[in-house]
Amino acid sequence: MNAKVTGIVSLILLAVLLVAVNVLASASLRSVRLDLTDGRLFTLTEGSKNIAKSPAEPITLTFYYSAKASQGRPQIEGIAGRIGEMLEEFARASGGKVVVRTIDPEAFSEDEDRAAQAGLTGIPTGNGDSIYLGLVGTNTIGGREVIPLFDVSNERFLEYDVARLVQALSMAKKPVVSVVSSLDLAGGFAMDPRTQQPMRKPGWAFMQELKQLYDVRTLLADNLVIPAETTVLLIVHPKNFNVKAQFAIDQYVLKGGKAIIYVDPLCMADEAAAQNRMQPGGVDLSSNLENLFAAWGVGFDPKLVAADATLGTRLIAGQGARQQQIVFPPYITVDQRGLNKSDPVTGKLTSVNFAMAGALARKAPADPANNGGELTPIVETTDNTMLLQASAMMALTDPTTVLAEFKSSGQRLTLAARLTGKLKTAFPQGDPGANAADPAKAGPGEPVAGESVKDSVKAAGIMIIADVDVLSDRLWMQQTALGAMKVADNINFLTSAIDSFVGSGDLLGVRGRGEYTRPFTRVEEIRRGAEQRLRAEEEQLKKKAEAAQQRILEIERTRPDQSEQGVIVLTPDQQKELESLRAERLETRKQLRKVQFDLNQDVEKLGARVKLINIGLVPVVVMLIALLWAGLRALGRRTARTGA
Repeated sequence: MNAKVTGIVSLILLAVLLVAVNVLASASLRSVRLDLTDGRLFTLTEGSKNIAKSPAEPITLTFYYSAKASQGRPQIEGIAGRIGEMLEEFARASGGKVVVRTIDPEAFSEDEDRAAQAGLTGIPTGNGDSIYLGLVGTNTIGGREVIPLFDVSNERFLEYDVARLVQALSMAKKPVVSVVSSLDLAGGFAMDPRTQQPMRKPGWAFMQELKQLYDVRTLLADNLVIPAETTVLLIVHPKNFNVKAQFAIDQYVLKGGKAIIYVDPLCMADEAAAQNRMQPGGVDLSSNLENLFAAWGVGFDPKLVAADATLGTRLIAGQGARQQQIVFPPYITVDQRGLNKSDPVTGKLTSVNFAMAGALARKAPADPANNGGELTPIVETTDNTMLLQASAMMALTDPTTVLAEFKSSGQRLTLAARLTGKLKTAFPQGDPGANAADPAKAGPGEPVAGESVKDSVKAAGIMIIADVDVLSDRLWMQQTALGAMKVADNINFLTSAIDSFVGSGDLLGVRGRGEYTRPFTRVEEIRRGAEQRLRAEEEQLKKKAEAAQQRILEIERTRPDQSEQGVIVLTPDQQKELESLRAERLETRKQLRKVQFDLNQDVEKLGARVKLINIGLVPVVVMLIALLWAGLRALGRRTARTGA
């Protein structure tokens, strides 16, 4: 009895001690954190710490989080806790320069009104309430930056989003990004081709992303004038740019201007051109800066599309019951295998989606006196690649044929590259629009041929990406019930490139710092290998079935003898061969259907087994170690009692 009472008292004392330790720890060890995650995901980077210390004047971060309305929603509660901890980390690192406030904007309260007025986006709950999960940053000089709604699905971007906001409030003025394009990137009103009525045309989502970060200026390509205050010139789909625009770009670059250029052999986002698909002569969906590239030493063929059977994106092909997952090599998801880890722009990215991209290469200029620039790949394919005709891809009706007819070149292709070094002008004769005949007759402000720059004033800073669709919404974001979800680093790639030219080294170090999910790369490699083998078997069976069908038709067309009723009479040997061929055709079709079924079933089972091993192995090992430890302790106690 005494032993029983003693045990109960011991348990009570242990519980009290546990509570006391937790209370003491929460009070005295509030600022102590231990981050054991791979890549230290819950610890601020040095870049974030530097940004937190950078404000000259205090900054207030007001975190609007609907705590009560979020009860029972673990995904939102989890991310909110992570955000709150991160904001406190920023405040501690700032040395008092960053002040954090947290507000729960309950329904119909003044706090909710202030959240809505600040531009925050509420998530409808279905019962009339809204959940707010946004941030408002202010400084003492009237500056205001807002994160309307944190991206619940992309936790790895949280630190960058907060660091970006703090840095924006710390800067006297935003960097100027001038955008010129043949596409309508900003949106607005357009004519509906079906109803011939005005309709609202949304702009590209990446433009809104840029406007949160920079002072974005939209320029006209037909009469291109690049503002002197431009920090970075963004050129998107320079389709049929006139010589005036090309000369303006040429001079801007030679004078030390930074530029990011997106060209494309097959821009599927060029909707205006695609609407003219049926016109005589077809439609051109490509863009190029041929004259400038030739002078700079950049090779780009707008008639060729890059394809990669290893990095090809998985698509659903077929109709109804015949739907199947296929690898489509012209749609490329570049992961760590193709991202230049030594480059500050791509070194910390996870994946970038491309669609019908082109290929870049170093090409010596025709002029022997012009060495051109140095082209450094920053995004590449694997060596399991092939160049396809853009015209064939435009007319493609069956996407399964691309992989079936794929023949690897064994060479890596460059999808994006840096261009550095000293460059020469593409217009050695001067401004093509200048009054070259008689400079004295030039009017006020009219250019004169001799005023142009022939050689780089300083080393070039240019980035070229051989795909425009990489910026389109569908390649990097998906709409969910919680808002837009980023599914790739496409826009992260662009903003990282801009920041590298702006000189925001601290912010660049924060971006895309780590993964919160670990993809099973090995599973995908096994899947693709099995898929290619099954595809080859499928093609052989198709050819066998087609050959049998062709032979059947040949036999049936044979008329060695014909009755008065017009019935075809075959010899016994022909009849026997015909029956054999029909049976073979039937069996081949059965095998083909089985292969097509196995193409999905076997590969999915394989992936599931590998994932089960990866996910379950560690807990099992830990459990076995724990059991072994417990067994050894029990054995030790028995030995001690025996010895005693």
